[in-house]
Amino acid sequence: MNLFDIIPQNYFGLFGGKNRSIYIDSLLILFNLLESDETIISKSDFLKALKEKENNLDSFEYEKEDLENLPDDVILQNTLSSKASFICKRLEETGWIDVIMDPNTFEETIILPQYSILLLKCFKDIISDEESPYLSLVHSTYSELKLEDEEQDELMYATIIRSYENTKKLKVELITLTHSIRIFQSKLTKLFDTNTILHNYFDVYKMKISDRYYHPLKTFDSVARFKRPIIKILEKWLADKDIRQKLVIQASRGASQISVQEIEKDIIEKINYITDTYEKLNNLISEIDKENNNYTKSSANKILFLNNNDKTVKGYLENIMKIYAKNTNEPRVLSKILSKMQDSTYFYDQGYIDSNSITLPILRKIRENSEPMELITFEEANDYLLDSFLEETKSIFTDEKVYGFMEQAFGDRDRIGIKDIPLINFDAFVCLILAVIKKDDDSCFYYVNEVDDRRIHTYGYVVPNFEFIKKD
Repeated sequence: MNLFDIIPQNYFGLFGGKNRSIYIDSLLILFNLLESDETIISKSDFLKALKEKENNLDSFEYEKEDLENLPDDVILQNTLSSKASFICKRLEETGWIDVIMDPNTFEETIILPQYSILLLKCFKDIISDEESPYLSLVHSTYSELKLEDEEQDELMYATIIRSYENTKKLKVELITLTHSIRIFQSKLTKLFDTNTILHNYFDVYKMKISDRYYHPLKTFDSVARFKRPIIKILEKWLADKDIRQKLVIQASRGASQISVQEIEKDIIEKINYITDTYEKLNNLISEIDKENNNYTKSSANKILFLNNNDKTVKGYLENIMKIYAKNTNEPRVLSKILSKMQDSTYFYDQGYIDSNSITLPILRKIRENSEPMELITFEEANDYLLDSFLEETKSIFTDEKVYGFMEQAFGDRDRIGIKDIPLINFDAFVCLILAVIKKDDDSCFYYVNEVDDRRIHTYGYVVPNFEFIKKD
């Protein structure tokens, strides 16, 4: 079925003009009223709620088409009441809401179609994503299955359904996590400032992606930890004829029109889906690990590259290439850069004097013609310089050096704060960054905890308030 067979054709027309933010805010106000246990939303209450957000409604401006479509006897005013009424009318015209009147009291009431409620819930989830907690889908699936395996009561089929839905949701969450990491990796190629890269990694990626989703997936909600018990319980239920019969009886209570064979087939398919998905999740999690490691290493390498202070010809060329890469999508800027490069480049006829030049007989030598050096493209030169730089720095900050740096910082202590770590030079600062990044590696001998959200000033750097604890 086509989407616009369900929703009106001009349903999203509100979001094409300059007032789109105000319309979104108005719809979210309406959804908040709906969530406040108000099954009946009075139109007057909605208009009042709109007018209470004065700063938002004050910026509402009537567009040209709004004025053209008005009847001749209607005049739009710039009062809050007039703007609120107009917004409500536009929501009704585009199909987001419907307004009905009580024949007894003549009071107008707002009702929302199902698709509007679903979309508004989606909008609110996107906006409030930062506050949404992590859902322990793996652990909750295991806990419910384990409990039902011990009790074997009347909720076994309901547990199968919840486990099935949680498994589908888990798969989507893992795919979403993979794409989220790739988004950060893609953005990294467009960043050319060290502070921005550090902010993106520590303040955005680490807090919103790594700590909220990736870290739980590797610790308390680990698939590797709960996969085998989940599969074992479900395979036991599938093999036990009495349990299958009990599941069929529970499922048939709400499906009188479906045959027993179809119900049993559906139960088996759901159980097989759960077990098959958990068997294949290792590949997806390995891909997530790979993407996480790639982004972490790429961030560290780019920080090292951008902090290269080489003032030789090679360093100047690297700076030119960085500016060129930063403005790849700006033809006018590139044209100015190339023009200045051309104006500042000069060619000379070069000669030299040797011991034979000042004695008789004077011997004149002509340099023989030979094959000229092949000119490489800018992209090839950029890749070559970047690869050369990374090869030079890769051997400097090895795992042994980073862990040796941390062992020296710990000394005889089992717990140290970030202020206890001496950052005597820039290499020590890079080792500290890599030490935090490598905290989830199998070879890491310490934990990293964030004490609070303060920023600590130490040795001239501003760093998060971390605490390092040796593992048992």
